Amino acid sequence: MLELPKLSLVITVHDASHEVGRVVAEASSALRHAAGLEFIVIDDATSESDEDALSRLAVNDSRVRLYRQATAIGADAALWQAGRLARGEWIATLDAQGRDDPHDIPEMLSEARHQGLTLVEGIPLDPRCRWRRSLFRACRSLGIELAGSERAGLRLIRRDVLIALPSVDRLHRFLPLLIRRSGGHIGSYRVNLRHGTQAARSSLWHLPANLAGHARDWLGMWWLSRRWHAQRITGKRRVRGYAR
Repeated sequence: MLELPKLSLVITVHDASHEVGRVVAEASSALRHAAGLEFIVIDDATSESDEDALSRLAVNDSRVRLYRQATAIGADAALWQAGRLARGEWIATLDAQGRDDPHDIPEMLSEARHQGLTLVEGIPLDPRCRWRRSLFRACRSLGIELAGSERAGLRLIRRDVLIALPSVDRLHRFLPLLIRRSGGHIGSYRVNLRHGTQAARSSLWHLPANLAGHARDWLGMWWLSRRWHAQRITGKRRVRGYAR
């Protein structure tokens, strides 16, 4: 197997349901051919018992770099901050509950290299939900990520591109829009999403408020994308070629 470049795996911990130790062990085995491997664990204001468990993990494994937040900053700000702390060429995000399969990362990286992609997103949608797939695909073409799309936490992005993006709320939903604005290319890869603890679904009474929030976010991002002078990504897109 070809050697992989240096990778930084970002794990954001929000509550006590995390399984960071198991995630680190599995990713270490799946990515043993990487030139360098580090784990950036963002402790997003968890309890003291969770802090102790994460501290022991960082002490026992020198590849684990633990950063604590005094107050919860959310997954979007944590991702942007982790990008500035990372040392790898590529950054991959993993779910703290072990829902994402790190064995998908080598194939995602291969797709990115052969096609000249800047961002590769994990897509775990059930093929039976055809109408949902069409709806989400149409929204993604406009740079919108709908809530409840069951998108995997696994995402592969170039570090230099991530740190050049503005730190905004709902960053994970607007990554495609911002990267296209900077001249990057986006691809997707069907990943193995495992079952984990699911968040409670909102009721129909919250639907108008959620729609209003999504509309506000989209208008704000549209305004930002029009006025944000992004640094254009260098390098031509590579296309996979096959010999006959």
